[in-house]
Amino acid sequence: MLAEHLRLGVDAFYQYGLLPVLIQRVLFAIFGRGYWPMIGCTVVVLILMVVFWASFLRGLSSRWLYLAAVVAVAPLLLWVNPNFPYSLVQLSMLFALLLLVEGRADAALAVSVIGCFSVPSLPLLLTGLLAVYLAADWWFNSDRSIRLLVRRFAPGVLTYVVLFVGLSAYFGVQSTLATALPMLGLKFYYGSAGKMDYNDLKGFLHPAGHSLKYYLAYYIVTPITWWILSTLALAVMGARAIAVMIRSGRLDPRHAAVAFCAALQIFFALAAYKGDGQHIIYDPIVVAGVLLGISLLAAPRWQNRALILFIGIGLCAQLSQARLTLAAWRGTQRSPITKNLYAEPEYAAQMAKILEIASTNKVLMMSNATGVHGYYPTIGSPDAWFLMPHQQLPADRERILAGVRAAEVVVEDTTHVPYFTDRDPDVQAQLRSMCLTDVTRDFQIWWRHPPESATCKINMRNTRSGSEQPN
Repeated sequence: MLAEHLRLGVDAFYQYGLLPVLIQRVLFAIFGRGYWPMIGCTVVVLILMVVFWASFLRGLSSRWLYLAAVVAVAPLLLWVNPNFPYSLVQLSMLFALLLLVEGRADAALAVSVIGCFSVPSLPLLLTGLLAVYLAADWWFNSDRSIRLLVRRFAPGVLTYVVLFVGLSAYFGVQSTLATALPMLGLKFYYGSAGKMDYNDLKGFLHPAGHSLKYYLAYYIVTPITWWILSTLALAVMGARAIAVMIRSGRLDPRHAAVAFCAALQIFFALAAYKGDGQHIIYDPIVVAGVLLGISLLAAPRWQNRALILFIGIGLCAQLSQARLTLAAWRGTQRSPITKNLYAEPEYAAQMAKILEIASTNKVLMMSNATGVHGYYPTIGSPDAWFLMPHQQLPADRERILAGVRAAEVVVEDTTHVPYFTDRDPDVQAQLRSMCLTDVTRDFQIWWRHPPESATCKINMRNTRSGSEQPN
């Protein structure tokens, strides 16, 4: 889209920040396009996570129980196949909290701003909290000079200005303005009517069709148990930290960090949990907040008991997470058809047939994995970011429709269900005018002019509401 001079957030829907786009374009320019540069970024992220936890534990305590607690939940902190923009969010928020704990709130503000230009979501809340902390700390200081206030805010303000100017110079001011605030994200999650369209927290905490026996028999050894108990514990610790600072009449960076972790997690759980598995982005913040809160308990015996309980629950969750990860890999294999990425054998066979069709026909793949054209140049992909409701501007929708009209063969990726495709009446009208020849586990293949040997099928597709509609 950038090669077509489309402005992200203006001509094309895009709800993340522009900083990860710029970093990715630089990496692709140096190392070439594909997943290897992004795998390199993942390795760098893991190294920086190690640096964070080493620095955090070193400043927290020298007791081995704290290290054991981090090791116990390590699989919950390792993000397999991460979303690159949210990796920057993770790092910026964690290192901002680390700097706050070290008493360097001015530097923490600057680091938090980086996350705001990665994904304008919870980093905005953390940046606001840090700004309030800096202002309150200045107010309680004996020196209330404007010069001191300016000096404390200068790193954060300067970082924001440099990033805004730099991104504006590369992407344009309108794109930077459109992606600096979460307005497009709110449009996606809440829809044009202002009503929330996604309630994934309810499905995460209480999957449909399960009773209390399910929780007691199964959740006791899964990450959900750890998440619920840690969130509740962090909320209590955050309230306690605020009470301690109020009673003492002064700000304390460690207590403030616990309160900030609690505020971030509560806001995330109640207002911002909008995606399946999205909690993994902020789980490290929960761990840091709980461990910091435990370290502030006055009696060492209470610290020991809390840490042992945290370790026990974490180990149970770790075993469950390891089992789920191994299950996800079981039965998959690499092949040249899948560009040496792991997939089920039947997926490779289906892709081989699609590539054969694409060798003589103009094929459009309708999938949320819109990078498919980068790996299979003969297969076209929609000229949009994602095929999801409320994630298209009018211009996006027109480009998508133009691509469908121009295609000789349309392939629907039903593994990553393109809800937009199922709901848009114009796209559905185009597909109904075509011939559906293949319905497999992962794909549906529509021909505008089917081969003589092909047989058109009646497509019965489960829509998002669960009802079946013939096409």
